[in-house]
Amino acid sequence: YTELDDNTGGLSRQAKSRVQRMMHYDVSLRPFVATVKLQESFKRDLSTVDGSEGNNAEATSESSSPMDSSPFMCTPQSFPPTPASRRMVLARGTRFADDVVFLARDQLRVHDGLQSTNERTKEMAQALTHGKRLAVFDADDASAGIDLTCGQHVATKVGNLLYCSTRSMVPILRNCFVYFEMTVLGRSGGGLIAQTSMATLSLGLSTKEMPPNTLVGAWKGSVGLCTTGQILVAGQWCSPDPTMSSFGDRATVGCLVCLDDSSAFETWDGVMITATVTFNINGQIVRPPVPSLPVSALDHHMPSQQNLATGLSGGTVPPSFTLPLLVPAEEELYPTLTLHSPGTSVMCRFSAGDIVAASRDVIGAPKKVPVFAVDGSLVFDGEE
Repeated sequence: YTELDDNTGGLSRQAKSRVQRMMHYDVSLRPFVATVKLQESFKRDLSTVDGSEGNNAEATSESSSPMDSSPFMCTPQSFPPTPASRRMVLARGTRFADDVVFLARDQLRVHDGLQSTNERTKEMAQALTHGKRLAVFDADDASAGIDLTCGQHVATKVGNLLYCSTRSMVPILRNCFVYFEMTVLGRSGGGLIAQTSMATLSLGLSTKEMPPNTLVGAWKGSVGLCTTGQILVAGQWCSPDPTMSSFGDRATVGCLVCLDDSSAFETWDGVMITATVTFNINGQIVRPPVPSLPVSALDHHMPSQQNLATGLSGGTVPPSFTLPLLVPAEEELYPTLTLHSPGTSVMCRFSAGDIVAASRDVIGAPKKVPVFAVDGSLVFDGEE
């Protein structure tokens, strides 16, 4: 190892100041020449591993290439030299660990579902096992501006598109009440985005027909509750009391839905069925005003949640809680999230173990009717 006498390293004063500012300690800027020699025993070991007694230099390069390609190897050549790059490496390791933990937890829940006494829960667990799917956001069905972390439970907007949407990997169960929640985690932005305004997003339900760069609720067969408190149903706005239905950071929004196949009727667009939807924000039910509902929602073919609940259990639900949504009979409904403001993160709660709601009253569910989560787990049984 030999250092030259040049103390500047050929750098300008500004470049020298930048180097010293980026490092934790003083670094010599002198150019140097270093020669690395391998011991004879180490060369023979490399030749043995490579399976040939040929060129030692070639054996060394071939045997070291797999290590260099590993993302977890930190050799003097690959170890991040600056605080910013070291922080990125640590964040990548942390993200990998989070994904593994969440994935293990989700798979254990599916395994527990196989032993459930509830037939719907058991059937759903079997379907998830055979289809190798989980109740998380679908990475293959997400917008290019969506970054999924924590085992695809957390969606963050990182792109420049106006609207970035992602759907659940699993559709909701039919002919029963299904409940899920999403929690707004806030806006981090990695310190690069000035967080001067509230998060703007919309969450609800949609079919596979809705493009990933569309606001949920703007497409037919979809409905979404916006942070402004407005509800968008198949392209038509419905405006509840904004003081009661607007939400922002740290809010948990729930959605109760029942896709009823017995409500099928013929239209010019084919056979349609009705999904009754009820939103709540932090346990407070959102009541859409009846005059603001779409005209089709008042059609006599469409049963209210009150009639549906009566047919299922004999219970009653105030009709002002429900919002009817027309869905093509051959389509499935998926929990959907649309992010608008940059850096916004939202966590999905698609399993009964993650649900925050403590009683069926706060979600608008009828009495003595089982309520399932997206993964088929039982949120409230029929005896509660």
